[in-house]
Amino acid sequence: MFEMKNITLDYGVLQVLDNFNIKGQVEQFLCLVGPSGIGKTSILNVLAEILKPRSGSVVLDNQRIAYVFQEPRLLPWLTVADNMEVGLYSLDHDAHRRKKTVKQLLPLIGLEGFGHYYPDQLSGGMKQRVSIGRAFVIQPDLLLLDEPFSGLDEALKIEMQDLLLTLKKYHMCTTVMVTHDIQEAIKLSDRIIVVDGRPCRIMLDVLIDPADRMEPEYKNQLTEKIKSAIIKQKLNKGMNVNEKKNFIPGALSGAGAQCSRLWGKY
Repeated sequence: MFEMKNITLDYGVLQVLDNFNIKGQVEQFLCLVGPSGIGKTSILNVLAEILKPRSGSVVLDNQRIAYVFQEPRLLPWLTVADNMEVGLYSLDHDAHRRKKTVKQLLPLIGLEGFGHYYPDQLSGGMKQRVSIGRAFVIQPDLLLLDEPFSGLDEALKIEMQDLLLTLKKYHMCTTVMVTHDIQEAIKLSDRIIVVDGRPCRIMLDVLIDPADRMEPEYKNQLTEKIKSAIIKQKLNKGMNVNEKKNFIPGALSGAGAQCSRLWGKY
């Protein structure tokens, strides 16, 4: 469980968040959807305590936080297994326990037999598997994902989404994911929050019905609801939108900002 209470965050004269409030429940999978440059990554960084807001407070009922970025950010001089071990050092696990934990997880991420490989010997998809595995190896209480699949082709993206769902069964944790892909959000999450504006604010907060999420009619209705929430904000800003279908596709454009943290905070 986490809660951001009345968070105000500035980058110089640019106000990103102003009395922003959001609360996530235990083991809930929450997706933040919205245009680029409005503060979605900043929300993750405040939760990770990478950024300190000017005012407000963050309540975290968890001890371990893992962060997965858009790029894998692997250490090139370490093997796959060694990259995955890095987060375990902060848990004071001895060498035997670290290696045993990683060895057990490698088959789950589809990399059994690749533990001795180096990052430059891996494909892009394999590198991202290592990045996700590095997050789950510490069994986090809070998992933060900043558009982890946006740089992948469609087939590989679906493969990675399925991997994430598999790992969530292996270890249940509260999850906050930033994405521009509405269909991805519907597939993965329990709850979608649409954010927009500057300063950033919540335009729509909707719970996903797990029984209906893959039903075409339900998906279409939910997709239109999310698109409409963003279009309404654009119209309020005075933008001319002739056709919704031409304005916002299933995957919104843009990648958002990146921060420099490698794997998370404990």
